[in-house]
Amino acid sequence: MPKIVFVCTRNRFRSPLAAAILKRELATHKIPGEWIVESAGSWVHDLLPPTPEAFFEAAKRGLDISSHIAQGIEALDLDSIDLLLVMEQGQKESILTDFPKLIDRTYLLSELSGPAFTIPDPYVSKEPFSEIAQEIETLIKTNIEKITALSSRKKHK
Repeated sequence: MPKIVFVCTRNRFRSPLAAAILKRELATHKIPGEWIVESAGSWVHDLLPPTPEAFFEAAKRGLDISSHIAQGIEALDLDSIDLLLVMEQGQKESILTDFPKLIDRTYLLSELSGPAFTIPDPYVSKEPFSEIAQEIETLIKTNIEKITALSSRKKHK
């Protein structure tokens, strides 16, 4: 049962949307097997629900994120993660500094398509929420086969 975890900063916009989008894509493509898809934050202080903007972007896509509550990456069983997809280069570096055993399982979501780039936090960058959500959705749809292949590899402990 492959486990995929998306990570953003506070686990309230980008990563919960990414997890919901991937769950939908796995079902839409009828990819066999049982999949565990979660999200976490690299800087979570409060266990809060998604932001209003996340709810709005999810609803536009027919996704339900109402049961999501933010959690920090440190709350996860790291050995059970088959693929960790992060939004920013700084997150990747920080995670690999704190959890070096994840090196062969951690990627920027964008690097699955070619040269890596940061998917900015719209609360910091002030970029439109809709554009960030669309970027995440496009990257997941375009790379569904890579995501499933990477997460199905044997883990190196």
